[in-house]
Amino acid sequence: MSNSLNAFTRSMTFAIAAIALYAVEATAQITPPLGLPDQGVLRLQLGATITSGGLHTPTRFVHEGSGLSQSLSARSKCLMVLGGPSQLAVLTAAGGNSQLGIGPDSIGVWDGPKGVACYRISAALGESIQFGLGSTVGEATIDANAFYRLELDIEVKRDAEILLEVLIGGATTAEYYLRSGDSIIPDEGSSDDGAAVFNCQARSDSGPDSGGLDNCRWIIDELGQEFRISTLAGDASWEGGGDFGNNAYANNSLIYLTKGELGALGCENSPSPESTTTNTIGDGINDAQCTVTRLDPSTTSNATCETAIGYVFRNFSGITEGCELIKTPGEQIAAFIDICFPPEEATDLGEEPLTEIEFANTADPQNPVLYTAERCPGSVVLDPNGNRIIPEVLQNPGTYDLIPETDAVEFACILDNGQEYLGTPPASSQREMQVCQGVMFWGDIRFSRR
Repeated sequence: MSNSLNAFTRSMTFAIAAIALYAVEATAQITPPLGLPDQGVLRLQLGATITSGGLHTPTRFVHEGSGLSQSLSARSKCLMVLGGPSQLAVLTAAGGNSQLGIGPDSIGVWDGPKGVACYRISAALGESIQFGLGSTVGEATIDANAFYRLELDIEVKRDAEILLEVLIGGATTAEYYLRSGDSIIPDEGSSDDGAAVFNCQARSDSGPDSGGLDNCRWIIDELGQEFRISTLAGDASWEGGGDFGNNAYANNSLIYLTKGELGALGCENSPSPESTTTNTIGDGINDAQCTVTRLDPSTTSNATCETAIGYVFRNFSGITEGCELIKTPGEQIAAFIDICFPPEEATDLGEEPLTEIEFANTADPQNPVLYTAERCPGSVVLDPNGNRIIPEVLQNPGTYDLIPETDAVEFACILDNGQEYLGTPPASSQREMQVCQGVMFWGDIRFSRR
């Protein structure tokens, strides 16, 4: 198993590997998590044309909702060509000859000879296929920038083990494994949908006329922007229902689309430096303006920033104004948020409402813990990336833990605090001010002011 999956089982420190951005249970009604919008489904359709209802028209990607499609065809009987009229998907290959191959009902990596070797993903040759959303997906007709669920039709051969990596901003934020045949390890993994290690019961050494008997329905509930399929043992192919005859449509590969401010907070000091800062959301006028920067705790502790952590970043407004960074509950992250709240009623000095912080409570998810932010304790030093940190907290996180009932550490303090008097707006009798703060935090967090 990968270091990322092993890290999830270790005691939580400030360098926790990202295993899942957000998982949801499979239900009869598939809906995006976190209140994100449903932007339709991309279907991969391969195999023979099924006339029943005219729904399965291979070979193509088709968007269920708009009807936009992208053709898939073969050049020189083997090399895959992505056509039009729309660009719904971007596919790339690695290993083998680093070119995509396509067969009657399978996508793989071209190895040179025609036939099966053209549309398999082979572990022996270090092959993989990477999927990304095409430019048309971001246009107004579909208006998506991410997926939240995958239902993939995967054919397996020779006791396969397959790795699927979910990527956000080019960084891997989650890993899932599929195993079949003798690659299944007793007492490890599960046959349940959505499992981090999915044990597929398909007959992975079935013959060429086995139909769907050597196919796995691989379901993953995960927010992401790209995914990469690599074969670690045996062979596999990415398919779209073609092995299932007249039942092809029901077995298409499905990619459920949504839209949100997704990103990955990476590690600037890693061998391949990644972004440690989110995009800025909000304008500070109509809603809170927020930017989060990940900190590196290695200055003062044995923990280091090693793995990118995926997130959803968003504003909320109403009775309270603020923003929240949503990630897998329990993942630890040391970070700093710059936040400017919208203009509010001016108060005398020292009488302003205090900022309220809401921590996700892994022990009782329905009842988050509220905390009124206080001034930071301890000293201030710079981490290896030049960001300010509080070494005492990183050295003794348990001492500062605000929710000791959970295994994780939750802590926050105000490092910067500023109030700007804005005067009285036109057509108003109410004086206004704007509060901007810099808050250091660890844990799952939401910032607000009433």
